Amino acid sequence: MPTSYLTRRRAVATMATLCLAPTIARSADPVKLKFSSFEPPMANITANVLTPLAKEATAASKGSLQIDMFAGGTLGRNPLQQLKLVTDGVADVGWVVLPYTPGRFDDTEIVGLPFVTSNATEASVALHRLYAEGTLVGFEGLKMLAVGATPPVVIHANKPVRLPADLKGKRVRASGDHLTRVIEALGGAPVQVGGGQIAESLSRGVVDMTLNNWGFVGDFKVNEVSSQHLDLPLGAVAVGIVMRQDRFDALPPEARSALEGASGEALARKLGQAFDRQEKEVRARVSASGRNTVTTPSEAEVAEWRKVIDPVNESWRTAKPRNQRIHAAFAEHLKRIRAGA
Repeated sequence: MPTSYLTRRRAVATMATLCLAPTIARSADPVKLKFSSFEPPMANITANVLTPLAKEATAASKGSLQIDMFAGGTLGRNPLQQLKLVTDGVADVGWVVLPYTPGRFDDTEIVGLPFVTSNATEASVALHRLYAEGTLVGFEGLKMLAVGATPPVVIHANKPVRLPADLKGKRVRASGDHLTRVIEALGGAPVQVGGGQIAESLSRGVVDMTLNNWGFVGDFKVNEVSSQHLDLPLGAVAVGIVMRQDRFDALPPEARSALEGASGEALARKLGQAFDRQEKEVRARVSASGRNTVTTPSEAEVAEWRKVIDPVNESWRTAKPRNQRIHAAFAEHLKRIRAGA
């Protein structure tokens, strides 16, 4: 065979290889996911749960996945719009407050009932188990990397609050339909105030008291404009880390496996533990400040609160058969979790 013919064949093969090289390189590039958080980068959950999740899944993906954090509202600042960012494809993964999408995640209202849970860890694990077993509705088309809950809100005011009568006629900041009904049953006047305006509203007397968890109090400096705090668990808020199911399904197998391995019940537990650590730290700091009084109600005092609040909880449970099933299933999971299962 003529040498010139062989030379031409080698040249063609070399050129083909060079032309294919960029394609091969591109096929080996990791899939990039945008992870949105409306919180600042150093906020508790973003710093201690979301960013580690992104790093863990990326590292476990064997180069098939790269998750980039966009904190501080970079992709969208409004906390109420975080789920929409994901469903619209602006973000691939999102940190969402579930009640901010009214009417969709009604089953998760179970964590918002006063006295049902005592901390974020047990509430998060129980709620995620309900999701994982398919009990909860409203999640169609979504892939929840974790479903969880905040710690219960407690009372913050500038005058002592010990008994239900102390709320009578008072303007109380709270969010959510159920907590609004609780305040009304206690004789208070619910007031809607944005999270960032709570401290100012307290200092100016727009509201007399507010219901927030301790982590929120620390983040928004509510303790600097309130001096009286009653540790009465008046319900939590459901949260989640979410993707679109079709976006998740389209990932390469190794990327899906890495995300699955970093998420689920273990992630829900980490979420709850991060919330609870912050609760403990902020409560201790406020208690030691010398200007704030933190009160834990006695059993007799809790009984007085429950006389008024339990009927409101019962009205939620009996409002529809589905609520009764959710209530019973959640209680059973809490029982197992508290027993160490």
